[in-house]
Amino acid sequence: MSGNEISPNDCPQAPGFRAHVRTLILHEACQTAGGIGQLAKLLRLPAASVSRWLEGAEEAPDFVYQACIDIVLTYPDGTGHP
Repeated sequence: MSGNEISPNDCPQAPGFRAHVRTLILHEACQTAGGIGQLAKLLRLPAASVSRWLEGAEEAPDFVYQACIDIVLTYPDGTGHP
């Protein structure tokens, strides 16, 4: 696997119950999309950025959280695609 490829369903474990709701939204969208790479494709953003946000290394911009909410609501069956 090359450095740019990310395996499916590679979402990190969501933090515990004390996690901020924004963090939980990102993690739910990652699971719904089927992994970091798929979430990055849906967001049309680099997977490295998505990964940093999921790990809590950086805070995602507001538009990312709105897009993640849309992903979770649009794909309730967790397929990550229509």
